[in-house]
Amino acid sequence: MTTTERNIHLGLLGVSLALAVWVFAPEPRSAEPATRSGARSQATEGRSPLAIIPPGSAFLLSADLRSFARAPLGAFIAERLGRSAGASKLQELCGFDPLTRLDQLALAVPTATLATQEHPEDFGIVASGRFRAAEIARCASAAITARGGLPSQTKLGSFDSVRDRQASSGEIASKDGLVVVSGGSYFRELLDSAEDKAGGHEAKDGRHAELRRALGSGALLATWLLGDGWFERVAGDETNARLSPLSALKTVAARIDVGQTAQLLVLLDCADSEGAARVGSLLDELRSSLNALPLSPVIAQIAKRITVNQSGARLKLGLELKQAELSPVLDALLGP
Repeated sequence: MTTTERNIHLGLLGVSLALAVWVFAPEPRSAEPATRSGARSQATEGRSPLAIIPPGSAFLLSADLRSFARAPLGAFIAERLGRSAGASKLQELCGFDPLTRLDQLALAVPTATLATQEHPEDFGIVASGRFRAAEIARCASAAITARGGLPSQTKLGSFDSVRDRQASSGEIASKDGLVVVSGGSYFRELLDSAEDKAGGHEAKDGRHAELRRALGSGALLATWLLGDGWFERVAGDETNARLSPLSALKTVAARIDVGQTAQLLVLLDCADSEGAARVGSLLDELRSSLNALPLSPVIAQIAKRITVNQSGARLKLGLELKQAELSPVLDALLGP
């Protein structure tokens, strides 16, 4: 995987986490009991954020953050992610304690291919939790003002919407128990889907659903449909790209679950078994050259423990980490 591809993965995850920290936050804990009893909307109880995402996403991530936080390692990881995303700054700005009322989150990038540049700002985040629309609108307005913007509030159906008049994209819409963060034309699609109480889309996106079933249940699931010619577009050199084993990749799926340990499962689906074998050989080469890469000895040793198994056109990668091993990994991903 190229540096560009790796950064796309991490960037998408980072955006979802950072925006979650920015948007979701409770009032001081003294007000929490009243909020818990009335903030969850009927729509939130009836449909998951994932079910609100319209069909056709290229990248789809869902996180059961309440389950995650209850796990033995969940609080440790959440605190580390919160520091990276600037939770303390948000608390100073809005007076909120970030992430404590967030239940579920779904992130989608609707672009069918990486080559599509018509709406590069399109993305969508839908999340549910124990919060009120007024809390979200107040915090979003304060955040926009703090960065020199001009917040504008409007009513869109049953949602309260906040956007920056001085920015061309990015908008937040909320109602009790549910919030939508998006940019570009995708924003209206998400709101229309959220207002549709007839049913969800979760089962309609067949390939994503198939990959999620293969992954199994977990605190965080991510699936990416790469599309034809994805590696040629990323590599920028069509001839060399066709020769790379990575050009055989068609989909990437990942599951992260936490308990006493953190477990990672990655599924790499290729065009055929021969392509999977080539990707597997590349991974073996990378494993053998880890000591020559600019990695810390701890990270190199952890990487060597990643298991790789092939079944037909699919490669399955697995890794299990204890808490002491998570700190250097999170430092490498998020910075110390």
